[in-house]
Amino acid sequence: MIIYANPAFYVFLAALTAFILLLLTVFSIPLVSTLYFLHSDQANGVKFGMWGWCLDDYLVCSPLQLGYTWQPEIAIPITKALVLYPIAAVFTFLCVVSMVPILCVRASQPTDKIFKILSWTSFAWSFLSFLFMIGTFGTAKARFEKRGFGASYGNLPWMSLVASLLLLLVSLSPLFLGPSAKPKQTSSRQRPSTRQRADIEAQPSMRRHQSHRPSQQAQQHPHRPRPHREATSRGPR
Repeated sequence: MIIYANPAFYVFLAALTAFILLLLTVFSIPLVSTLYFLHSDQANGVKFGMWGWCLDDYLVCSPLQLGYTWQPEIAIPITKALVLYPIAAVFTFLCVVSMVPILCVRASQPTDKIFKILSWTSFAWSFLSFLFMIGTFGTAKARFEKRGFGASYGNLPWMSLVASLLLLLVSLSPLFLGPSAKPKQTSSRQRPSTRQRADIEAQPSMRRHQSHRPSQQAQQHPHRPRPHREATSRGPR
């Protein structure tokens, strides 16, 4: 079986890509300086990630924790909702794992049901995370701009959006791919083809025809008795 011929392979790639994007969202600032949700030119430039914030020079960062503040633009309670991203990443990973039997066999209905449940659950957590994130940093962006500071979204909001869209496609994939193809069961008795059936039907007539041929030949050529040679007895001279 060629793995690329299975349509589930491309669904598997979409789910794996979504998992990688969500995983990168988890490892954002202050863990990785290039991954952040929002950037503002306040304080000579500051970037906001999932676990805190860092200045552009990366010399000053907030403690690594869930829930941080940057008054008055960002408050602590709303940033704690970013914990939804690790939850979405975990469910997406389970969704990817559940696709392995489908990718190799495409004949396990219980596995298909588990995949459907995990795919929709992963999409729900991912989309909910995106809504909380865009609400948090969208409000912060508007507050920065209201105070006269420039603000722009980083790369993580777009990565989060792409992950949610990919998971939506993964969740809807059973509607487009249809039911799983069941393997063909090889039976000892196979149905003959049309030509084979014609040959089988023609065999009795051929046998009857062959059985009549000797009688016809016998009628055309009756049996002629073989002449007997008279034995000549040799007596004494």
